[in-house]
Amino acid sequence: MKGYKRADGKIGIRNHVAVIYTVECAHHVSDTIARSVPGVEVLGYAGCYSDPYAFRMLVELGKHPNVAGVIIVRIGCESTDVDLLTSLIAESGKRVEMINIQETGGSLASISIGKQYALEMIETAEKTELQEISLADLIIGVECGGSDATSGLSANPATGWAVDRLVEHGARVIFSELPELLGCNDYLLNRAANEKVKTSLLDGLVRAQGLGNLLKTFAVSVGNEAGGLTTIEEKSLGALCKAGTKPIVDILKPGQHPEEAGLYLLDKVGLLDTNQLTIYEENDNDGLVTLLASGAHILLFTTGRGNVVGSVIAPVIKICGNPITSKRMSDNMDINAGGIIEGIHTVDHIGQQLFDFIGEVAAGQQTKAEMLGHKEYSIPDKPGRACDLYG
Repeated sequence: MKGYKRADGKIGIRNHVAVIYTVECAHHVSDTIARSVPGVEVLGYAGCYSDPYAFRMLVELGKHPNVAGVIIVRIGCESTDVDLLTSLIAESGKRVEMINIQETGGSLASISIGKQYALEMIETAEKTELQEISLADLIIGVECGGSDATSGLSANPATGWAVDRLVEHGARVIFSELPELLGCNDYLLNRAANEKVKTSLLDGLVRAQGLGNLLKTFAVSVGNEAGGLTTIEEKSLGALCKAGTKPIVDILKPGQHPEEAGLYLLDKVGLLDTNQLTIYEENDNDGLVTLLASGAHILLFTTGRGNVVGSVIAPVIKICGNPITSKRMSDNMDINAGGIIEGIHTVDHIGQQLFDFIGEVAAGQQTKAEMLGHKEYSIPDKPGRACDLYG
């Protein structure tokens, strides 16, 4: 398979141009630019006031190797430091242009300029040098959503099997969701590659437990309960299965990238502050964005009840563990792991199927979410001391 070689030496498996809006007031202009030029995707942050977490996400998404060029659209009076955002993304060596709606004369002029930039960037992207790549060049993110009682028995174990094979082939794999791993403390700590990782893991678990206590809620939704999950421990044990069996070599914070082959845990839980408490994760799209900001080329998403979300920039592979859901929502599911529940297939069989499909997607095969145009996206506000965790 081949990838797109970027100026900073990184390799992409997609060749998108990104339009980034820096405040909700610039969202419509950004959407219009993107709709006018195939191959252009929109992302951004709605808040007018600067948020360090959101800023870090925008920088890392703009620098993502699946992005060939960036157009930043601002209204002109937002508090975010747009000049700094532009310069930090430009450090990746890709072309970055900024449009100030107030200075260009309004929406129509800004859309016209943006369309021209986008067409030029797409033309340049199509000439990007291709080079042979392997799984060792990839970062894979792993997420779950819409879990039910089948998830921990089928989709997650099969994904874990594929994760083990990816690590063995030199890939970097990231899983996250510490609040959904409560009750698995001993299992996680026993998999820490060294004492430093064990200390960081324990710190994250303590913060996740404290956050749940302060919010009076844990990571079991009404949908999870309707799907047959009864406790956070039951859900946690199932969620852990998607991380395979390899040692956890390091703990990442949002925006940090894995440098060496191996399995990584992404710690997204902020510092606890009862005066300015931060919600851990508002939705699955928020979770996918953090994995993208850590450089994930492909996102593996397991589900039992069914989830249709895709994402910007990187393909999302859906693995469904419930045979009924897999058939009912076949338009959305890439891998049907329901055969494990029915006794038709083994975990190894479905894991191999997923592993093979990951290679096909890296080589250009579109996922169901990509074919359907699912590009859901979210960056929530994370104010207060929570931002201290992200540097």
